[in-house]
Amino acid sequence: FSMSDIQHAFSPEEIQRLKLQPENVTVPAALILLFPDHFTTQTRARKESRKRKILLHKGALTDGKFDRDKLKIAKVGDRVVPGFILAVQARMEHNYSESANHHKEPPFHLPVVYEDDYFALVNKPEGIVVFGPKGGGYGRMTVKSCLPWVITPPKLGVVSVLRRPTPVHRIDRGTSGLLVVAKTKPAMVELSRMFKERKAKKTYTAIVNGDILEPKVTSISNEEAEKLGVCIGDDDDVESRKRKWQVIDNELEDQNAVTVWRRVKQYTGIENARNNTLSMVELKPKTGRYHQLRRHMAWTGNCPLLGDKTYDGGGPARFLRENGFYLCSNKIVIEHPFYNSPQGRSMWEKVKEVEIKKCNDHKENIRIAEESDGRVLVYAEIDLPSKFNELTDLMGENSSAAAECKDEVA
Repeated sequence: FSMSDIQHAFSPEEIQRLKLQPENVTVPAALILLFPDHFTTQTRARKESRKRKILLHKGALTDGKFDRDKLKIAKVGDRVVPGFILAVQARMEHNYSESANHHKEPPFHLPVVYEDDYFALVNKPEGIVVFGPKGGGYGRMTVKSCLPWVITPPKLGVVSVLRRPTPVHRIDRGTSGLLVVAKTKPAMVELSRMFKERKAKKTYTAIVNGDILEPKVTSISNEEAEKLGVCIGDDDDVESRKRKWQVIDNELEDQNAVTVWRRVKQYTGIENARNNTLSMVELKPKTGRYHQLRRHMAWTGNCPLLGDKTYDGGGPARFLRENGFYLCSNKIVIEHPFYNSPQGRSMWEKVKEVEIKKCNDHKENIRIAEESDGRVLVYAEIDLPSKFNELTDLMGENSSAAAECKDEVA
């Protein structure tokens, strides 16, 4: 190093205290001089050294290879002189399954609905928690522990890859459906921001206990629902644009809580159901309060989720709990966490035709598209769990009549 380089990077006091000379500097000082864009301060250089990420090779390489006898993990106090080689260790490939703390495949099936190098969508099964508690208790029966086995690692060249793919939000244990997973640190930050700012537009489908009413006083149009920030359907579908929605705007724990919903179907002749009727509803939460959809249906709609022992009020409803409660996060519209970033726009221009074709060819209900305003959005929809279509099983062994299903007219 030249003395001018040292004087430019360090103050006179630091030069004297660290005894920095052109031919003799500390490891942190050498990192700052060699990699000024990455090691911007002494503090950062010291931290990286203490994390055992820096290697010091005392002498030239042998045939381009490190000599184990000359190689050591650098310490903060080590000195670097001419002829020494510093190396920064980096993860060269991302093998999620090897980083798992077990050697057996997960005990449940976790389908991957969509994935690229930056994030993924998985279909969480009912009865599985997303994260286990800090003290443990669920073992391998969590989505987070299963992800390394089912998610494909990003290809080489993708930066800031997470050691493990990580969910960016939660879904209740009894709820099934789409869960968003980050693969890189920037994607994690961006996706978390979207959920915090309610920009991820989710749709749930539920079966509720009773003939749920749709009062005119709480009825809103498609346009009004759209202004609330929920995804209301296909703009090109004339019938979809004519739909009426209901809005629930009732606080939960003194916090604003808004749910947009509509009735989709009715099932009559159901023993032990309120008025012998069950209703299928489509729910679009504007906010994300604790048990918001379950509580809004039970407390405001007076029709709790079928099988929801927490809020169904007991009585005859307890005979309808056998299959758990009926709630599935089956649709989502979300901005792509990388292709909408300044760095990702140029990449999107190169790969958009391939990405669009890949979704169109292989995923009937998955698509990625560039909107008129330039945003790149991912649209995903999954089929409802089979139990939604098996309501006749809930009528009891003594009933031979099939449930009458009436589709609501939009």
